[in-house]
Amino acid sequence: SMYTIDRLKAFFSVQVGALMGHAASAESPRRHPAATIKITGSSPRASSSSSSSSQSASSSSMNFKVPRLFYVCGAAPQDLVPWTPGQRWKRSLGKAPASISKSRGGLVGLVNMGNTCFMNAALQCLSHIEPINAYFLTGKYMEELNPNNPYGTGGNLAKGFAKLQEMLWQRSSRSQTPSQIYGTLSKFAQHLFRDADQQDAQELLAYLLDGLHEDLNLVKMDKKEREASPSKSPPEDPDEEDLRLAQLEREKGEEYVAALTWMRHLLRHKSVLVDLFQGQLRSRLTCCVCGHQSKTFDPYLYMSLPVHYGMRTLEDALVHFLKEESLTGAERWRCPNCKTHVDAIKKIDLWKLPAVLVIHLKRFEFDSSTCRLRKINAKIRAPLTIDLSSFVSAPQKGAMVYDVISVANHIGHAGRGHYTATCRHPVDGRFYHFNDTDVYEVQPDVDEIITKEAYVLFLMRQDSTDWERQSISRPEVWPHNVSRRNSLMLPAVWEAVGMQPPPPQAPDEELSPEEAAEDLVLEAKPSRDEEAEEDSDQEPREVVEQAEVVHEEQEPRAHDDDDSPGSQIF
Repeated sequence: SMYTIDRLKAFFSVQVGALMGHAASAESPRRHPAATIKITGSSPRASSSSSSSSQSASSSSMNFKVPRLFYVCGAAPQDLVPWTPGQRWKRSLGKAPASISKSRGGLVGLVNMGNTCFMNAALQCLSHIEPINAYFLTGKYMEELNPNNPYGTGGNLAKGFAKLQEMLWQRSSRSQTPSQIYGTLSKFAQHLFRDADQQDAQELLAYLLDGLHEDLNLVKMDKKEREASPSKSPPEDPDEEDLRLAQLEREKGEEYVAALTWMRHLLRHKSVLVDLFQGQLRSRLTCCVCGHQSKTFDPYLYMSLPVHYGMRTLEDALVHFLKEESLTGAERWRCPNCKTHVDAIKKIDLWKLPAVLVIHLKRFEFDSSTCRLRKINAKIRAPLTIDLSSFVSAPQKGAMVYDVISVANHIGHAGRGHYTATCRHPVDGRFYHFNDTDVYEVQPDVDEIITKEAYVLFLMRQDSTDWERQSISRPEVWPHNVSRRNSLMLPAVWEAVGMQPPPPQAPDEELSPEEAAEDLVLEAKPSRDEEAEEDSDQEPREVVEQAEVVHEEQEPRAHDDDDSPGSQIF
């Protein structure tokens, strides 16, 4: 067929171009050019750099020594060049070098292994998040692998994903077959591949994020330890616990309670996935009888936003997700203060935003008339740069402006569709469409990138040039307003790690200017709800003196009351 002839022409064009020592511009059967990447060692985002700096970077690339690892992974050594942008994450990833193919790095398609387009689209989206692929390409993941985690896959998923990064970023061929990660997923997540039918890309992404987290979880404990109660005392009555937290909030504020909840989460869950993808939601239940409010602060890996035909923008979906909901009739809530079921108001708020925000648009709903799923094909418009400041209810440490970097698309009807991905290349900054083995560039136009088929959006915070690895002993790097010294959180931290705080700092001992700049108190930044209320009777908050940071290995294997195998997902 003409299609096959075109594919053969494209194949031989690439091979001949490689033999001649330059990248061929093969013609794609989809009429779009199969673009190649020219990397000189300097970030393409700094396009205004001088020619002299470009020559210097180019010369450093020529002197780059290819590590032995890349000789055995299938890439031609002369095709690999240093990946300079990946070094932006050196504070978190260390100084290990990263390299990619200069001809096809990040522009490699994936072979459909039989209704696996949903897997291919999800893998492409996740693989084009720069700190994630840099984490695997530098080999950092091997230092943090936790093969003995009973809730993981024995490290197999992380290893399979690392192999996938080699194939997508360090191979010079047009397409690769993701056999290893497909085998791992079909073994450990059989429900995603049952009867060889097409499954849901969002479900696969949820499993990928949670599975990679467990394989890379730095908290090492066996299943018995993890399921154990965090204390030897009997579990506290839920009503008493609710009232205790309400009192704690009145004394120290919402941010304190939210940070305390986050600390308990870190006692069980610490990984690169937590650092990059997890944020925090606040859920409020307000009694319509006595006015008592019950609040919980829960981690999330992604947000599932409702989609209706009347919606036109992403803002509409966010507003609907965050609106109040009345609980009446059979849905009435048992108020811990009234000790009976009452009408209540439920409200979810965005408390902390992660560096990478994953938004799932709920396009599928159950149709009671046909007893089948149906797809909502409403086009949800959104700009490529999104300011989320009007949707959060608490102060944020980082910027609240996000860029759309990847989109997983679903084309067709429920159960009979096809999945593709549109991703921004972290090196050249251009957008490319991935349709299984076909890869071609698309115009950076919002209507070309976020179409009516958009199903899962990946957003990255604009100031995410690096990130800090979170731990119990470093509250200053949590997403909350907590510092290493002079923090109200320190007593709780010392209690969590089972140690006594050191003697307070001598009054005459002065801090360096750098230490003084960090010496902030967890204070004054109220939530939007608190700003609306006057609290003139609030007592001054206690300031705890400086204490040394507990070393990572001193943290005990403690737990909180959340017995979920991984991160809670909404």
